Amino acid sequence: MGLTIQTGLSRVNASEQTDLSVRLTLEAAMSSITLDTELADATDAPFSSTRRTWSLRTSFFAVAATQTLLLAASNFPTPLFPVYARHYGFGSGTVTLLFGVYVLALIPSMLTLGRLTDRLGRRPVLATGIAITAISSLAFASARSVGWLFAGEIIYGVAGGMVMSAASVAIRELHPKQSSDGGALAATLAAAIGLALGPLVSGVLATVTPWPTVSPYVLDIVVAAILFVVLLRIPETKPVGSGATVPRVPLLHVPAAIRPMFLATALAAATGWMATGWVFGLSPSFLHAELGVHITQPIVAGLFAALMVASNGTSQLAFRKRHSSRALHTALVVLVSGMALMVGSTLVDSLAVALAGSVVTGLGAGLVQMSTMATILRIAPAHARGGVMSAFLSVCYVAMSLPVVIAGIAADRVGLGVVSAWYVVAFAVLVASAMAAARRSAHLARIDEGW
Repeated sequence: MGLTIQTGLSRVNASEQTDLSVRLTLEAAMSSITLDTELADATDAPFSSTRRTWSLRTSFFAVAATQTLLLAASNFPTPLFPVYARHYGFGSGTVTLLFGVYVLALIPSMLTLGRLTDRLGRRPVLATGIAITAISSLAFASARSVGWLFAGEIIYGVAGGMVMSAASVAIRELHPKQSSDGGALAATLAAAIGLALGPLVSGVLATVTPWPTVSPYVLDIVVAAILFVVLLRIPETKPVGSGATVPRVPLLHVPAAIRPMFLATALAAATGWMATGWVFGLSPSFLHAELGVHITQPIVAGLFAALMVASNGTSQLAFRKRHSSRALHTALVVLVSGMALMVGSTLVDSLAVALAGSVVTGLGAGLVQMSTMATILRIAPAHARGGVMSAFLSVCYVAMSLPVVIAGIAADRVGLGVVSAWYVVAFAVLVASAMAAARRSAHLARIDEGW
């Protein structure tokens, strides 16, 4: 996925007017689905209370399920790309573009629409976002040409930016024990489960049903519709008075007080997502071209990635109480080792080594993602939590997508084996940089009990 940003001084005034009109329209639309609320005094309760809402525990699981569905359905097209390629006659370059256009829509959505969670509230943004995902799935299910696939990816990117920003914050605020660490574990575990289930569910449905390019998306539409109704009754957790009173700030603004810790944490998180990007974006082609693995069924294409994500989730559960800087540094070393094993499997021509590397990579990525998410949720001020989370997730998605897009383009010229080797080198440099940044901000981390 590539990300192109164009600016022009001559377009600033028009852009500001357009941005204002779009924001007003979205605010009006999302306000229309917000339930009647009882305003609580800000000194008596941290959040606004609502009538006819689910319990805290039910709401917590509803939002976690929403994040799981979002990540699962975002990967429904992955095992179907070989089918699409045969139907519409495109190659790996188009697959890379489809991956890129998704992130091209996702990141601006996180930085703009995702920030509305601090102004309008978590509930309307979540409900609106999950409804838009159903529109995306409708485009995929109705596809008659590759243009429909691009439309589906763009729409899902817009929806994904809204849901991811609001869900990660709402999960933390709805946690039954009000624990930032527990909220971080739930958010990253929900994402891991979604990433694992997505290609598997889509692959199974595409294999066992007569409608391989329709049935996965019908499932998503049905589940998204159910969750939309459920989300309308979750309590609003936006701090009272933080809506219209929140000043407008630059898109990538992070409060100065947490900026050093944020940068170090985001850099560490980028390593886990860069590794995940290689597994989801390049491993199917790598297995086929470099190890001679023949991928003949949609379900096979998702198994390797699912193994890595299953290891990721296991790591998060097993090490959920390990948030020290030493644990993070160990996880980063494990990550490099796993990537080296996967790419180095070509030296011994062994699928078993590649599978072992996938497991090791998942173990490291799980601990890195959980630890960094916990840090962000802990240091982000309540009034700007949505904006900070949007900036953090944007860094993660750039790390997951941009290196893979560059590698995919380069692979067509110099070969996937050579590109994968250089990918590991670049990855090792990123890990070393993350360790250095973590050491520089260690004194701030100790103030808040460390990573």
